[in-house]
Amino acid sequence: MSSSLSRRDLLRAGAALGALAAAGPALSACGGGSSSNGNSPQSKKAALPTYKRFPGLPAPDLPGNADGLLDAYTTYPSKLIDVWAGKTPGDGKPLTGLAQLNGAAPPSLDKNVYWQTMNQRLGSPVQMQLVNAGNDFNTKIATMSAGNDFPDIMQINSSIPALDRFLEAKMLDLTPYLSGDKVLKYPALANIPSRYWEACVFNGKLFGLPIPRGLLSAWALYYRSDLVEAAGGEAKVSNFQDLYQLAKATTDAKKGIWAFANSPLDYIRMMLSIPAGWQRVDGKMVNYVEHEHQQQALESARKIVADGLVNPDVAAAPPSQWQQWFGGKKAALLGGTYSAWGGLTQQGVPADKIGIFNVVGYDGGDAPGWKGGLNNNIAVIPAKNKDRAETLLKIADFLASPFGTSENRLISTGVEGHNYTVKNGKIEVDQDRVNERSLGLTYLGAPPPVIASSSDPAYVQGEYKAQQKLAADGTMDLALTLFSETNSRKSPQLETERQNMEFDIILGRKPVSAWADFVTKWRTEGGDKIRTELEAAAKTVAGK
Repeated sequence: MSSSLSRRDLLRAGAALGALAAAGPALSACGGGSSSNGNSPQSKKAALPTYKRFPGLPAPDLPGNADGLLDAYTTYPSKLIDVWAGKTPGDGKPLTGLAQLNGAAPPSLDKNVYWQTMNQRLGSPVQMQLVNAGNDFNTKIATMSAGNDFPDIMQINSSIPALDRFLEAKMLDLTPYLSGDKVLKYPALANIPSRYWEACVFNGKLFGLPIPRGLLSAWALYYRSDLVEAAGGEAKVSNFQDLYQLAKATTDAKKGIWAFANSPLDYIRMMLSIPAGWQRVDGKMVNYVEHEHQQQALESARKIVADGLVNPDVAAAPPSQWQQWFGGKKAALLGGTYSAWGGLTQQGVPADKIGIFNVVGYDGGDAPGWKGGLNNNIAVIPAKNKDRAETLLKIADFLASPFGTSENRLISTGVEGHNYTVKNGKIEVDQDRVNERSLGLTYLGAPPPVIASSSDPAYVQGEYKAQQKLAADGTMDLALTLFSETNSRKSPQLETERQNMEFDIILGRKPVSAWADFVTKWRTEGGDKIRTELEAAAKTVAGK
């Protein structure tokens, strides 16, 4: 629900998603539509893989819990499990993939030892198409779909209209390969808990591999303590006025430094206790756009923009640029997911200078954050690659090797002696080579998430503490777990219109009062129908 997309990108996204939506009739002929019954707990359960914990994994230093708090490790295990020692999952043929790019592109193969090593370990040379995260990525998928010109395996997200029909028409049904005990052929995939797989089941069929994130997908407001301290401030926020004053202190336009790399609207919404997405209130589904504090949040964000506290180029910059501003000391504050913490060090931010502000109340006290979805995305195999499906699943199994294995260390940290060294039990990463790992492979296969670091226990403890509060009182969009056909078809359009309106208001093009007219339009264009379908889906789930 990021509110910091540019109008240019939003229009491009609308065109891209419109191209996919235009394929709707053809897709529905293949998919047969969808229903709440088709996505009932029973239909999902029949398609789910069996969960079996990977043998020999280390116990966490800080254990997670049933609320979603992740296991945390302040130290790496002294001995790693070599799962694929002497073996390769690939078949010698190139592995072509599509994934999003969140930062700078990796060095070319001839200058990239990590890439060369992954080619050797996988047994298939990697050929990735990397596209800027967000709307450029949606445009790419639309283009591929039009010509059925897909790679071997690819990242996909829920922004595709009528996603279930798209999957039925274009992607391989993985139920015969992975449902039930069939998944045990792939031990790392079997190690992924069922709750992550549920988002991959449509109409009783398993169409994808989860890329689990859990609370790492939650939205957070990061700060650079070095920039805050250099401005004479303190990395502490107790209310909105504190946030505003901190932003003023860390902005120096003459030096090209602005407090915010992107819009803080979503963080302000959380400060005002506006819950995530769809929630059930007094037996009725209510969307966060309808919340009584939305106009106050918009007015507060508009004040921050009007006072010159947000980088003025944000409207023309992709999310990867926001991170680069943060890494290049051009911004002290950045909105992003919890999973970005480790990656921000790749942008040059010292690990001990990064922190997350807990969500505080607008006028003081505490406020609940947004948990986000369980998965970052799902990875899918186009149907035309059926003959190679088992090889691709073995490669995904390698990529999903869990924390505590040598394969996971390779994927997440790189090649020992090149990307990192181990001294006195701690991993020291070569910051000049971290970008070698930006191949996008972690969007094609991934293990259950953990919080871990051998070089910065303070990061582990800080993120674990932040997650404790979020796990206890955070809200999650119920549409992430309940299916609505209208939401699947109309949500991208409605989201684009919402983001357009937010930008118009924040930039002063329209008055805050225009939000009320937008909400009325949102209801008639699909919001009320989505509400009805989600309420029916909730009753189906409750009745089982």
